[in-house]
Amino acid sequence: MHLSQAYTLLGDTRAAYGAQDDALALTTSPSVMTRALVAMDTAACLRVDGDPGAAAAMAPAVYDRLPPAYRSGLVHSRAQLLHQHLDGAPRRVLGAALA
Repeated sequence: MHLSQAYTLLGDTRAAYGAQDDALALTTSPSVMTRALVAMDTAACLRVDGDPGAAAAMAPAVYDRLPPAYRSGLVHSRAQLLHQHLDGAPRRVLGAALA
């Protein structure tokens, strides 16, 4: 999970997607937080790969499915970072989810 974020922040989406797959494969229980963090990384990778619309659609869906107690901390900071890197309609879509 941490490698996923590191590769995502570096913009190495190929390595990030691999780390995301590995993190999910290593998660023996359905960890809500792990899956949400990996999904936020996937959304960030979509933006880097040139699909900000898909990133802006995925991130709020992940965020909205989380119990309110889980919508802070790491998940929130990753969503905010993605929001800062979006513009136009994708930025507004994600901003509405974070409001």
